[in-house]
Amino acid sequence: MLSNFTFSQFLKRFPNDDVCLEEIKKLRYPDGVHCTVCNRTTIHYRVKGRTAYTCKFCRNQIFPLAGTVFTKTSTSLRLWFYALYLLTQTRANISAKELQQELQVTYKTAWRIKKLITENNADLLFGERDENKNRIHKWVFFNKFQITLVEKHETGK
Repeated sequence: MLSNFTFSQFLKRFPNDDVCLEEIKKLRYPDGVHCTVCNRTTIHYRVKGRTAYTCKFCRNQIFPLAGTVFTKTSTSLRLWFYALYLLTQTRANISAKELQQELQVTYKTAWRIKKLITENNADLLFGERDENKNRIHKWVFFNKFQITLVEKHETGK
């Protein structure tokens, strides 16, 4: 486990948005993508120019960013990851203004990124549901920490 993840390591691990999208796909589908049309776990290929993957057999498409804070974002995934890097690797709390200057984005974008990251305890994927309809949030970032939170689903009586 890395105690400090350097900026150089960040640049090597996440050189572009495609690598960041692949990382999100791996986090959302750790056991492979289960195609709802074929009803089996299949190989899914990246759709060129889109944030989608298509099933090898039936061409059904999945969108790993759907249902996350990344949905409909115009901000580069690499900038989101860099913001997470900054927020997890610095000891002091970074303000939205400092994030704006570091990321070279508008203040509104920096504020939104910081707000979404802190409000969701760095769980940007909004969690998965288990068989009891409990929502499970997991996010491991830069091998530094993992947050796991289980929200119990309450059945109406």
